[in-house]
Formats: sequence, structure tokens, C-alpha cells
Amino acid sequence: IAGLPATGHRAHDHTEHCPAVCPQHAVITMQPIQLFDPESSTFTYLLVDPHSGDAAIIDPVDHQLDRDLAAIREQNARLLWIIETHAHADHITSAAQLIEHTGAQAATPAGCGIQPAARQLQDGDVIAFGSETLTAIHTPGHTAGSMSFRWRDHVFTGDTLLIDGCGRT
Repeated sequence: IAGLPATGHRAHDHTEHCPAVCPQHAVITMQPIQLFDPESSTFTYLLVDPHSGDAAIIDPVDHQLDRDLAAIREQNARLLWIIETHAHADHITSAAQLIEHTGAQAATPAGCGIQPAARQLQDGDVIAFGSETLTAIHTPGHTAGSMSFRWRDHVFTGDTLLIDGCGRT
């Protein structure tokens, strides 16, 4: 915020009227970056901690590697985690390529048997990136091991719930 020292925020008397953007009271609202792949009709989500630039990507699609790397660069982010909600024949991920390009780690549902992954997630596990966290929620249905992930007031469901649709054949 302009006018503040680089090492922190300025102390002030809170009996005064705080300006519209008071660094001691500001809440940074960050929205997930939603990326759509028309070929597979799937969404990928990029989450970036606004303070550290640390990031997580959920359900990256194999042939969208360049798009996802560009989105990470545009956000000046450092990808720490590649998160998968599920796995089966038509859910083809770019996790291996993203690991190679960014040094990030993969976190996958333990019930899906996705190998290799740095973390095999169980219900309730927490993934941290910067000061942000994602909480794993076991949501079987689409696949036995499917997981959703809660972040702030959002839940990323993979194919457990579909947007504007009801299954595909």
C-alpha cells in the first residue's frame, strides 16, 4: 500500500477515522483463477497467496500446460502444490510436467492410487501454501477416492459436482 514502509504497516491512533484502505484492517479478498478446457469440459483452479505469492493448482489438464504456466507467471506466483481431486481414464493431468517445470509437489487422494505423489491425502488433511490452506474432504461418488477441497468460502469438487451439467458419456 502506497505510503507505508516496506517493512510493515504504520501504527496509528484508531480513535481517528481510518482511511478507506487501512492496512491494519484491510482484508485482502482473493478469488480463485478459473481456467476452462473446452476439449474435456473441465475447470482448473489456480490459488495464489497474495502475501507470499505461493500457489496451488487444482486439476491441471495435460494439454493445457502452457496456459497454466502462463497463468502462474502472470500472477508472479511460485507453484508449491499440484492438487488432484480424482483420477480415472478421462482425467488426464499435467502434474508430472508441472513438477518438472516448477519443482512443485503433487498431492492426490489416497483412495485413487495416483503414483508418485509427495502426499497421499486423507479426509481432513490440510495443504498449506503461504498463509493459505486447503482442507481435503473425502467425497466418494464420481470415483471411490474422489476428494473436494475447501478454501476460504469455496469448495472445489472436481467431477463430484458438475457446473452447468449432469454427467457426460
